Amino acid sequence: MLSYAKTPDWQTRSSVPIQCVCAVERVDENAFQLQNVMQVITRDPEGQLHTMYLQCKNVNELNQWLSAIRKASIYNERMLPSFHPGAHRGNKWTCCLQSERSALGCSRTHSAVTLGDWSDPLDPDAEAQTIYKELLQGRDKLRKQYLETEETEDAAQEESTVKQRKPSDRVGASVQGRNERVRAVASRLLDMVLDLERAHASFQHRETEEASSLILPS
Repeated sequence: MLSYAKTPDWQTRSSVPIQCVCAVERVDENAFQLQNVMQVITRDPEGQLHTMYLQCKNVNELNQWLSAIRKASIYNERMLPSFHPGAHRGNKWTCCLQSERSALGCSRTHSAVTLGDWSDPLDPDAEAQTIYKELLQGRDKLRKQYLETEETEDAAQEESTVKQRKPSDRVGASVQGRNERVRAVASRLLDMVLDLERAHASFQHRETEEASSLILPS
């Protein structure tokens, strides 16, 4: 049984017998203007198809759910050979513009494709973009926590050298060495984020130039 709830503590909002699943696929972002949406297509005892749309937290969670449900339903009977990666809105499918809701799917399903297979339709660009956003969001916190305190710590260390050495000095030296290593790693990570920013800006500039060159004069 496949059950769905907003959180583990919430009451189950919907449940579907896993043997009724006949396809589980990604949904195009432009279908609902949302990222990381998947669709679970099921068939009821009367043979009618039903689609449940679910949004995942990120692309990795999306891939994990796709893989898990496909593995559980891979031996189901009457699996669909095709599906619609869009949604039926405004009296037409957003993917192929067919008007009939019951129209045959316009894309091939990936029922036998699970995480780890060489042909798994992962989205490396989306995953790289997610990592890039996470690095950007944590950049200021990283700099403030590890680098902006460096001068203060160095000043305190210079002051301590003037005082008489104590048995605990070796412990302090060990802590200082560890802090220096952490700051070095943080500094390298910030340099990497800066390189990524430059590469991202350069790529956007190149895309803009290429798009401009494709515009025909009126």
